[in-house]
Amino acid sequence: MQSLAELEAALQTPDKPFDQWQPQSCGQLPITIDAQGRWFYAGSEIKREAMVKLFASVLCKEADSYFLKTPVEKMAITVDDVPFMIVDWRFEETEQGRALCCVDNLQRNWLVSEKQPLELREFAGVSVPYLQLAHGLAARVSRKVYYQWAEIACSDEQGYYIESLAKRYYLA
Repeated sequence: MQSLAELEAALQTPDKPFDQWQPQSCGQLPITIDAQGRWFYAGSEIKREAMVKLFASVLCKEADSYFLKTPVEKMAITVDDVPFMIVDWRFEETEQGRALCCVDNLQRNWLVSEKQPLELREFAGVSVPYLQLAHGLAARVSRKVYYQWAEIACSDEQGYYIESLAKRYYLA
């Protein structure tokens, strides 16, 4: 059985030092991320996953705006809801307990934890779980994953929840 630190290290992608980068704003790019996490350039969907992953690796949110940020440039883009979707999941056993691992639409793995909690937000008039990520980013839990979690959820006086590392995350 692995430790939580080992699991976090295995799942973690290298982090960009966005706070250290102070590039000049270069305006708006015609890139849009729709409510399903699909990326578009000038109205055409970007189909190459490697290209989307590259853009996603330099994506951050500042205040209410999203940017592709490098050490020398910062370009605003449009995001309809949040940039990513949770499309799959699994539990991993660790020395600290069972950990919920989520997979986003770019096949990246995220650990539900105190640092990356699930929070409820409104989407299309319904309360939906979102996974909070670094740099102001988030991933909305897909309907498929939500229903899978609903089947295994526990309940208490506050409602239905799923647990990760002995912490409860409410689904509604």
